[in-house]
Amino acid sequence: MIVRLGSPQCQDDLSSNVRVIEIYHRGSSGRPRRSRVSSKKTFRTTDADYPMLLVTDRMDLSAETIALIYRYRWQIELFFRWFKCILGCSHLLSLSENGVSIQVYCALIASMLITLWTGRKPTKRTFEMLCYHFMGWADDEELFDHIEKLKQADNTQKNI
Repeated sequence: MIVRLGSPQCQDDLSSNVRVIEIYHRGSSGRPRRSRVSSKKTFRTTDADYPMLLVTDRMDLSAETIALIYRYRWQIELFFRWFKCILGCSHLLSLSENGVSIQVYCALIASMLITLWTGRKPTKRTFEMLCYHFMGWADDEELFDHIEKLKQADNTQKNI
C-alpha cells in the first residue's frame, strides 16, 4: 500500500509518499526458537513464521525484489560486523578507493591464512593473539599453545 508518514500537522514537511510491503519470514524448522529481539527492542517473537513490514520509497521495484534486497542487506551487515569486530578493521587506514581495497584484501587474506593454520574460523581472541605475537608481546610458545587449544577444543566437540 502507498501511505504518507507523519501526523496530519507535519505531513506537508515530508517530500513524498512511501510504500509499505508486508513480507512473511518463514523459519527453517517447525520447532520454537529463542526469542529474537531487534536492537531497539521494538520487535519480539518466538514464532518461526511471522509477518514483517518494510517501508520504502522505491515505487519502481516489485515487492519480491524489495524483500530480496532486504534479505541480502542483512548478509552484508553480518559481513561488515565480522570484518570490523573479528578482524579488527574498525577504522579505515585510507579513504581512497585503492587504500580501502588493499585493507579489505589484506584482512580477507589474513582471515584465510588463520583459517588454514588453525583449521577453524578466526575468532577475536585468535586475532588478538596473532597481533600480540607480531608486536612481540607474546612469544612463539604462547601462540602455539593458543592454536593447540583451539585444535583440542575442535576435537572435543567432534567427539561429543
